[in-house]
Amino acid sequence: MTKNVLLAFILILISACSTNNSISQNPMTNEKGKAGLFSKDSEKGISLSDILNQKASSGNNVNVNGYLWRASLDVLSIAPLISTDAFGGTIITDWYVKENIKDKRIKITAYVKTSELRSDGIEVKVYVQKLTNNVWSDTITDNNLALKIENTILNEARNLRIRANK
Repeated sequence: MTKNVLLAFILILISACSTNNSISQNPMTNEKGKAGLFSKDSEKGISLSDILNQKASSGNNVNVNGYLWRASLDVLSIAPLISTDAFGGTIITDWYVKENIKDKRIKITAYVKTSELRSDGIEVKVYVQKLTNNVWSDTITDNNLALKIENTILNEARNLRIRANK
C-alpha cells in the first residue's frame, strides 16, 4: 500500500516537472531570451556544472596567503576566536580582558587582504572598551596596538615561510 502511494506521489511530482521554453523580454533593454532557472535569460549566467568545473580545474581560488593566515591565527590565539573565514581572510576575536588590567578589554579583527606575503597584506583593527561603574564604555580604536600586532603577524609569517623552505 505504501509503495503504491509513494509511486503515485513520485509520478505526480515527475509529471508536474516541465520545461519552460517561453521567450521573455527584458523591459529595460528589450532583449529577448529564454528564461533560465536562476536568471531571466538562460543564455547568460552560470550553471552548476560551470561552478564545479571551474573549482576543480583551477585550484587557485585561494585569495588568502597561507603564511599570513597561519601567523594571524597563532598571534591572535591569546583571545577566544568568535569568527574565522579562511576564504575571505577574516579573523575576529571575542572581547579579551588581560589578567592584570581588569578595567580594559580589547577585541581584535584581522583581515588578510592578499594571496601574496606582503607587508600590506594584513590589516588589523583593535577595539578597546573601558569599564566604568560596572558598564563597558563606548568602543575606541587603538591604532598603535594594531600596528604592533600587524608587525608581529608579519614577522611570524616570514618565520613560517623560512621554516617551510628549509
